[in-house]
Amino acid sequence: SDVFPDDMFSKLDNRMLGCGWPSVRGYWEDDFRNRKIISGFMKDPLLGSKRLASMPDRITNTINVVGSDEPICRPTVINMYGGDLDTLDQWWSAWEEFMFDNALEIKTKKGVEKKAPYLLLQPIKRAKYPDITEEEEKVSLPLQTMCGAIFDAILVHIMNTVAADEWQPLKRAMVENLNKKKVPKTLDILETATYINSDIITLQEVSASFVDQA
Repeated sequence: SDVFPDDMFSKLDNRMLGCGWPSVRGYWEDDFRNRKIISGFMKDPLLGSKRLASMPDRITNTINVVGSDEPICRPTVINMYGGDLDTLDQWWSAWEEFMFDNALEIKTKKGVEKKAPYLLLQPIKRAKYPDITEEEEKVSLPLQTMCGAIFDAILVHIMNTVAADEWQPLKRAMVENLNKKKVPKTLDILETATYINSDIITLQEVSASFVDQA
């Protein structure tokens, strides 16, 4: 609760109630607020097997949007998010706005739809992830959202504790050189003499933006 304090949880719980989700205050007060951030959360194997932190990260980490060459990223340490994360308060304001307020134009099976990221989350089914309990399955949307928020808060806390002045400039330099320029650099390589005359080239995990620019 020192990293993700009670007032931050209350704000999150209110936002989730506003989405029509049930409250997970009992899980917070009886369990998660008392956990140590590393041994009790980051290294908890059950948290991993239940997918309570990894599932929301996978779905909302980086979202491709219609009409933009660059994706929209959740405010966190582990993606291309470029905003300031100097304090947990700054992170929370950006995270809350991203998850609940920003309607993004995305391609779905129904066509182009406007959705806030929280609407992209999917229930975690016990049939697929048997470690999750029946009660947790019923509240898996708000529960995974809470765990995702705690996960991101811990990462911001760690980085600002161990390398407050260094980590964000370093991250931005890496993102600029390795991520944002990945597609054009890959295309440049494919256009060299080594590959340009090849009849067949196989590529793995190609993004939609790569296909659009190719």
